[in-house]
Amino acid sequence: MLVRQLFDQDTYTYTYLIADEALGVAALIDPVLNQVERDLKLLDELGLKLTHVLDTHVHADHVTGAGALRERTGAHVVASPKGAECADTKAKEGDEVEVGAVRIKVLETPGHTDDSLSYLVDGHVFTGDALFVRGTGRTDFQNGDAADLWNSITQKLFSLPDSTVVWPGHDYRGHASSTIGEEKKHNPRVAGRTKEQFLDIMAALNLPRPKYLDVAVPANRECGLGIALNEHENIGFRELPAQQALVFAKEHNAMVFDVREPHEFVGDLGHIKGAINVPRGEVAQAALELSFDNPIVVVCRSGRRSRGVCETLVKRGFRQVVNLSGGMLEVRHAQA
Repeated sequence: MLVRQLFDQDTYTYTYLIADEALGVAALIDPVLNQVERDLKLLDELGLKLTHVLDTHVHADHVTGAGALRERTGAHVVASPKGAECADTKAKEGDEVEVGAVRIKVLETPGHTDDSLSYLVDGHVFTGDALFVRGTGRTDFQNGDAADLWNSITQKLFSLPDSTVVWPGHDYRGHASSTIGEEKKHNPRVAGRTKEQFLDIMAALNLPRPKYLDVAVPANRECGLGIALNEHENIGFRELPAQQALVFAKEHNAMVFDVREPHEFVGDLGHIKGAINVPRGEVAQAALELSFDNPIVVVCRSGRRSRGVCETLVKRGFRQVVNLSGGMLEVRHAQA
């Protein structure tokens, strides 16, 4: 069995690749949307087919890559029945996910959120935001409950063999992994503490809101592919032919998102000067950094992919969105 740890610097999120190398199949745990291309490249380099994507919970600090990976690879998305409705498999305590000969056992570990799962496989436990190296996840939103988290850690995770390797969902202090035995002895929130002391610690954390909370949670309930329309606003996007779209971009100092794949961006059709290559699967994450008032022109090859991206941007709250209706085919024709 192959275990590979990957890191997203922006959100301090760990993604895990688990693979049966002999059969050439793999799963990803907690992928990040803006790292989808990295993960697919690694799978390709290792000669692995992605069969499953497992989320530990509905994340508040990043947008999951689960939906985009499912679209690109056909992988099945696994999550708690209390979490994202879009999951293909609603996994409960004791269920097993088969990745070739690798059996990934599901542990329900609520507390950080009510839908939190951990995944146990062959002496390794992937704890999401339940248990960190020398820390724990917070419990102050998304139906979090400090008493539930205490029980999940002390009664379930700490019942595993001390040699079990702990792979956390995040790390903010430079740790990569730990063991159950280490955390029993050295985790400052739990080791030598009573339940009441733990509850007091959690109540006094006073942490800031995750910066992506308002976007990430609704997006992740749809596997990272979108959020519900704002019922109180009737906002759409404009369809403009190439010349008008480029005039709009210049007059409004708009960002131009070219949502084709990187090889298309540098291919025969070329690209618009100043355009940013943001493949369709990475748009949601890129949009997190922008104000809803940012004008955006979206372009692809023919106008079809870009139209879908425009719909997603509007759903997320962007107010000035233009689809270059004929895509780069029209731009190239106009320049001929």
